[in-house]
Amino acid sequence: MVRVVETPGEQARVETIATPPKEGKRIGLSIPVRLARIGYAVICSVFVACVLLQVFFAGMGAFGANWSWHATFVHFLEPLPLLMVPMAFVGRLPWGLKLMPLGLLVLIGGQYALANAAVPSAALHPVNALLIFMLSLFIARRAWAAVARQRR
Repeated sequence: MVRVVETPGEQARVETIATPPKEGKRIGLSIPVRLARIGYAVICSVFVACVLLQVFFAGMGAFGANWSWHATFVHFLEPLPLLMVPMAFVGRLPWGLKLMPLGLLVLIGGQYALANAAVPSAALHPVNALLIFMLSLFIARRAWAAVARQRR
């Protein structure tokens, strides 16, 4: 900021006043974006919990209970990654979080192929389930980190 100072009997002089920089107001995210990010993180967490429950149902079936719980519950899991993708776009999340749910869909499709395969290949069914669990946990952690960053 510049100002001209004139005092009686002296020449006019120019002074510069150093003003401290204003604390820049961070432009926050809009409410729909924030809610989409929170919703994305919640859906990811629910998916992780559902994968664990699906493994529990598989264990029940392996030890003599009815396999129908395991075969039926998977149909409640499948739409969750489909819901994550649009929420990631609305939440303006990074591209990795937008595309990783599609990877979950590919792995879920692989589960069907492995479940109906011959015995040596079918043994990869639980291994693929482990990959689904690890990827979903990774996505959920990154999603909650994005929610935490929006608060700062």
